[in-house]
Amino acid sequence: MIDLVNLPSSFIKSRPYFNEQLMIEWSLSSRNHLPLSVFIIELDKFTSFSKVYGQDKVDEYVQSLASALQNILRRESDFISQDSPSKLIFLSADMSFKQATKFAEKCHSIVATLQAPNKVQTKPNKITISIGYASCVAESKSCEGPQAFYNSAIKYLIRAQNSGGNNSKSSLKFK
Repeated sequence: MIDLVNLPSSFIKSRPYFNEQLMIEWSLSSRNHLPLSVFIIELDKFTSFSKVYGQDKVDEYVQSLASALQNILRRESDFISQDSPSKLIFLSADMSFKQATKFAEKCHSIVATLQAPNKVQTKPNKITISIGYASCVAESKSCEGPQAFYNSAIKYLIRAQNSGGNNSKSSLKFK
């Protein structure tokens, strides 16, 4: 089994690393009045996928997905973290809402090109992801702190999953 949380630091980062960077980027967003975006990407029907293929296959697929996503990151400081066996997190500073929406679309396109078979899902006959993301400028009235910011992305991830999966839901809070 691949331990994705403990891969070399050049690849998938841990949740504690994400938490630390969120606090740093939150401060920078507030000071520089720049938008901050967080994306939470989760494999749809993860439990069924894991039962059919086993945890090793899931780990391999998540590693392939993270590697593919790594190729579309914009800056050297951008990184992907793992929150759980089925969930990846991406944090980006100075990404407009339009750019964030395009990034989510690219994530779905990448998953479609990976063409991993999945006996669990019949339409499409591939693995799919759901994405919840939030964007805001940290000092804005509508942003209530880094944890609320992260929780907002989780809320939209759940909405994406509840709407059938294989899509993205978001929150824009630049006011």
